[in-house]
Amino acid sequence: MCGGVYSLAHGCNICGDVALSNSFSSHYGSSSGHNSHNFRRERTGHLTGQLSSPSSLIPDKGYQGGQSFDFEQMIQSLRTLFEHDRQMASQSDATRCGICYLHYSLDELHYREEGFYVCQSCEQTLGKHPVPMVRKQQKL
Repeated sequence: MCGGVYSLAHGCNICGDVALSNSFSSHYGSSSGHNSHNFRRERTGHLTGQLSSPSSLIPDKGYQGGQSFDFEQMIQSLRTLFEHDRQMASQSDATRCGICYLHYSLDELHYREEGFYVCQSCEQTLGKHPVPMVRKQQKL
């Protein structure tokens, strides 16, 4: 169960506090039937990583009146984005944003104390929320 989802630029999401069960028992398999029953109940639910059925992924609203999603426009938009990213990556003073992984020149990025560069769009979305990183970017 996600305590909060922060939607980042370019479709990236960060999930806040995660709690799997309120009835955790450090004595797994103990004779306390109540805790093991709750554990089994939680295991059968959506918290185990079980995927939703495809029909549940179809939006209830949004495509009304016979309108369809314009995949051609989406593909063209992605091509333009990746083309621009490749051009930026070829610059000598460019590095990646640690969140969206798109390339920017160093003067467009801010180095956060958590150890990664962040673009203006991702920085606005993150705000003051700390983001622990497994691998830190070298500050240039």
